[in-house]
Amino acid sequence: MHAVKDHIFAFEVAFEKLSKGRFWTYIIPSLVVAILFYGIFSFIGGLSEGAEVASGIPLLGDYIVTGVQKTLSLVDALTFQLYKFFILTILSPVNCLLSEKTDNELTGARFSGGLTRIITDLFRALLLVLFALLLNLLAMGAWWLIAKITGFHLLDNVIYFLTGAFFLGFSFYDYSLERYGMSFAGTIRFGFDHIPHMLLTGVLFSLIFMIPVAGIIFAPFLLTILSTIVYVRMTGRIPHQTTNSIQQ
Repeated sequence: MHAVKDHIFAFEVAFEKLSKGRFWTYIIPSLVVAILFYGIFSFIGGLSEGAEVASGIPLLGDYIVTGVQKTLSLVDALTFQLYKFFILTILSPVNCLLSEKTDNELTGARFSGGLTRIITDLFRALLLVLFALLLNLLAMGAWWLIAKITGFHLLDNVIYFLTGAFFLGFSFYDYSLERYGMSFAGTIRFGFDHIPHMLLTGVLFSLIFMIPVAGIIFAPFLLTILSTIVYVRMTGRIPHQTTNSIQQ
């Protein structure tokens, strides 16, 4: 329940700040990346539809269409994973600055930045995402083995979705953890100590991302803000009562 309450609180605060025009300049990089990847997704979709022309080829037509569409489906899935990797690594300096700005608004804290910080953020984000990806694959592999042995596959999609959501949420919290001097090992420990929070943040990202067009733009932007608010609340840096206690 703490995770749910913290995220509801975060939504209230985020809405209040965004309605006053705060943070919006930080959405520009996400918008640029979203336009790029939306173009890629649209191009893949166009190729898939265009492949249906081959269905008129005698004997081989249906096989060609099926083969091309399956290949493009795989490319589409890989592109989606590339997009998530991109926003969690290449955009990490921007997301880190947005997280810092959100923290400043809520707590009044100030942090030193500079080029060194940007490079450090990028390197740490890359390392963390690769580590999270490895753990995600191990978790999915463990469940696949259990399901294979027991023959119980009913929850396959749910388990895969939740494991992916956990490691997504896990990555978003590192913007705040790094800012407060948490070590890499400490970040990992924090994630596993607060599994409900990681899960809920990752699920929200995935659900927002599913919104056609807008989801690609808003998901990384909103979840950076929300995860920061949740973090400073969890760690007692802002009051737990109401949004009225947050500085205007």
